[in-house]
Amino acid sequence: MNLLYSEKGAGTITVDAPENLARLEQFQQKLRELAPRNDMQRLLQSEALARSLHLAETRWMLIQPGQGAIPALFLAVLVSWLAILFAGFGLVSTNKRTATATLFVCALSVAGAIFLIEDIAHPLEGVMQISREPARIALSHLGQ
Repeated sequence: MNLLYSEKGAGTITVDAPENLARLEQFQQKLRELAPRNDMQRLLQSEALARSLHLAETRWMLIQPGQGAIPALFLAVLVSWLAILFAGFGLVSTNKRTATATLFVCALSVAGAIFLIEDIAHPLEGVMQISREPARIALSHLGQ
């Protein structure tokens, strides 16, 4: 469980820790070493290998550090463009209070959308996280 989640609920995870990589490679090697006796067992072995490879790829994508959903340069251009756009609308409006309130609400909603897009890019940390309960339940069943 601590291979994916930190104990405090958020933080960086070291995917390149030698013991974590060794465990995954050891598991895949043991799957390859199995000696299937019939076609059904060969099919199950190949399916297990395919799923372990898919699981490894998914794990890397989930906890790869330093990757955001929106590239930094694009985000800077987007924020600049939106600031100019909202300032332009504010300057040409006739009713300053209504325009200011409306533009503030619009700017807040755009900022919230950008924040959520960035937060979703890091599913193991932040405001919106992947639930730990399904993994804990699965691990408790495996331990029986």
